[in-house]
Amino acid sequence: MERPPRKYIVQIDTFYLADMLFYWSYYNQPCSLLMQKPNTEGLTAVKLVVSNDEAANFLLRVKEKTGCKLYDVTDNAPK
Repeated sequence: MERPPRKYIVQIDTFYLADMLFYWSYYNQPCSLLMQKPNTEGLTAVKLVVSNDEAANFLLRVKEKTGCKLYDVTDNAPK
């Protein structure tokens, strides 16, 4: 089911990247992932857009299983 898109940055321990990719595959790759190395040693930043229920379920499962931090960076400012 389509939903209004929400942009997130996921701050995840590099150790758990394999787990994140496992769940991404398990949920049939529900969204695009952009991985970036942040300034903090041992962490990885992943940018993604949640625009459907499968992507939302994927993101919640990753948070539950890895303890990653989620930052909603959706721009709600009127244009």
